[in-house]
Amino acid sequence: MLPPQEIETFEPYATPDAFCEVLARIERIGSCRRLVFVVSDRDNPAQHAVVAKLIIPAEMMADLAQMIAADRPEPGAAFARLPINAVAN
Repeated sequence: MLPPQEIETFEPYATPDAFCEVLARIERIGSCRRLVFVVSDRDNPAQHAVVAKLIIPAEMMADLAQMIAADRPEPGAAFARLPINAVAN
């Protein structure tokens, strides 16, 4: 079995990193899921500020969880199998 190919990427402009403390919720959006990540507010730790929202196809959730759990070094392997218009449906 050949190792999965890493998807070539480029950043036409700087994309900032966002530190996230918690995955606050997973929302259903048709055939996709929105993952909402937050950090605690310094002035009021009971409140959480949203720092990132990722929308991904639901069928990719299991692959994503396995990649994270295994700490595999092949980023993009699950994405490489998606059709180009996967999130348009």
